[in-house]
Amino acid sequence: MKIFFMWCLTLLFSVHQALAGLVHVRGHARNAAEENLLCTVVSNQLTSNPAGVVVPVKDGHFSYQFEITESTFLSFSDGTNYFGGFIEPGDSIVITYDRLDFANSISYTGKGREKFEIVHSMMDFKRVARTISVAAKGRRYPLDDMFAAMDSLQDAIHARIELSANSMSIESVKRLLGALAATVQQAKQSGLVTVFGDSYNNIITNHREKLSETSIAQMKKLLHYDEALYDSRFYVDAVKSLASIHLEDNVRPVTGNFEERKYQLLIEMLPQKLRTPVLFMTLKWDITTAPREVNESVVSSAAGLLTDNQLKQHILELLAARNRLGVGDKAPEFSVQNLSGEKVYLASFRGKTIYLDFWFASCGPCHALFKSIEPVKKHFEKDDRVVFLTVSVDNETTWKRAIQKFGVEGYHVFTENKLRGHPIIQSYNVNAYPTTYIIDPVGRFHTVQPANNPDRLRKQIEEAIASTSARHSR
Repeated sequence: MKIFFMWCLTLLFSVHQALAGLVHVRGHARNAAEENLLCTVVSNQLTSNPAGVVVPVKDGHFSYQFEITESTFLSFSDGTNYFGGFIEPGDSIVITYDRLDFANSISYTGKGREKFEIVHSMMDFKRVARTISVAAKGRRYPLDDMFAAMDSLQDAIHARIELSANSMSIESVKRLLGALAATVQQAKQSGLVTVFGDSYNNIITNHREKLSETSIAQMKKLLHYDEALYDSRFYVDAVKSLASIHLEDNVRPVTGNFEERKYQLLIEMLPQKLRTPVLFMTLKWDITTAPREVNESVVSSAAGLLTDNQLKQHILELLAARNRLGVGDKAPEFSVQNLSGEKVYLASFRGKTIYLDFWFASCGPCHALFKSIEPVKKHFEKDDRVVFLTVSVDNETTWKRAIQKFGVEGYHVFTENKLRGHPIIQSYNVNAYPTTYIIDPVGRFHTVQPANNPDRLRKQIEEAIASTSARHSR
């Protein structure tokens, strides 16, 4: 009876874990050089942004538990090698490899390993596809050989997905098929550039002698997108990039008022089910990567073409947020707490140039940025005109441990255990991490989204210092 009772408890615990969406990823990296693996978590939800997680590595061993609700993509980097795969609730994956001999040593075991192995074969596809493209350049009809070889590789990976389908959820099968289609279509498009170094229309016009009828038919297929994969974020993102590049390279040069018409032209390229997701990702990309360059009326009109009200509202909110903060605008006031427990305000730094950085302990991109701009902090470390103000959204204990553990340099404050609900997060339009700004000595934005490149960033900070000096001299 006691044994039966314990068995029931174990079963209930296992069911609870599966419902909670727990996934365990662990492993061992021989010859590990870094103390951490940087993991990027990519949800299939189009409105979400990739999230970074720092996975500690001790004596080459690492272990981390993820909580998810659906099939989700993980990408790992140890600073030298990259690997990843899809996970779904209940998976428990073991990864082993030698950092110095990654290609020959990587191994996946445990529940869910098939999805990692298949994604690994897609990464191999990218590498082999580049070799195929270079080799095809000297052929009579280079695209015939190139496309045939890539199609053969695609068929082999597709067969692996079908063979493993019973061991994974339908969601994961769809995500893998979408990722495969994206990988192949992008590789073929890159192959055109490798072989001819020219745009699509120019290849058709200027390189006809190297195109067979089969080549032309294959090229035309590159402009046809599979609407059955509309629910795959990877495929939607690939179509967004490929269609946008095609419009820029081939349609813009021969189209008047292109900026006003480009979103409508994009819609016209796409099958029905892909129109809203691809347009949404395009608008989101344009607003978040070049916020000061987008035409508000054009983007607002394009948002009206979205048939999903949630996606439409998200774009309008991004557009409104973009207008709240701009170069030359007064930086919003704030009140946060420093390591000594003292209140810190924007006015506390009046007369100084502030490099403002929002982060959290398990944010992989945040730590990558810290590492990237170390030379800039070193350059200004004795310059009391400059402050590197880091704002953590972690709780106090995690925040203080992370500063010590990772050796983060700067003037440290945190959001007083209000995490991402602190007013500073909304007033500074923090939708992704890291989010950074440069504020000049009089409290105005000098740079929104400053450069990650250390040389360019140093120049931007120096310009912020000089801009105030120039005003005072007039």
